[in-house]
Amino acid sequence: MSAANSAATARYRSVIFDLDGTLADTEPLVIGCMLETINAHGHPVDKELLLKYIGPPLPVMLHNMLGLNAEQAQPIYMDYLRRYEDTYMPRTRPLPGAEALLDALCEADVPMAVVTNKREDAGRKTVELLGWTDRFETIIGADTASDPKPHPAPLMHALDILNGEPETSAMVGDTESDMGAGKNAKFAGVIGIVGVRDDEYLRRYGATHTAEDLAAVQGLLFTG
Repeated sequence: MSAANSAATARYRSVIFDLDGTLADTEPLVIGCMLETINAHGHPVDKELLLKYIGPPLPVMLHNMLGLNAEQAQPIYMDYLRRYEDTYMPRTRPLPGAEALLDALCEADVPMAVVTNKREDAGRKTVELLGWTDRFETIIGADTASDPKPHPAPLMHALDILNGEPETSAMVGDTESDMGAGKNAKFAGVIGIVGVRDDEYLRRYGATHTAEDLAAVQGLLFTG
């Protein structure tokens, strides 16, 4: 922990993070792979359109964006997973401030989890690639609990493993799915990182606080 944070006290007893675009600098990778895959399957989609729907698992995005049913979406989803793991995932890097934030929480003995709308195996591979396996008590994916974010189920499943309670926990993410999950799970803190979505949008979907970057998130997670 830095000298500036050496006297700081954690505000929350448990912290749950989204992964892509929150801790991992994967937004350009995810968007690039989605565009490549969806267009390869004959659906002309550009970045501007894609960003309006990003957040839920890809099959849900494909339904919301293009009206595809589960059977139509499945081959696109499986192709996306293959392309991402083979070509895009190896280029994953942490976002600025991620290492310092995780260090501070570890030093404060705050248990942490990742809840992502990736499949669990992909989330675990990303965390392993970043060297963060020992930082988190669990990795929850879209296929782990009964429903993905914004449903509260994956956050509550993570809290069961962390032995945490919503009234003393924080959710940190960057999309309406993250904010909605935190709100629906009645978390004390729901922190939205401004970027893909702006401050007003994140607050509309449940953010109690917003931050420009992970350094600012650290300031919200600690007192003193």
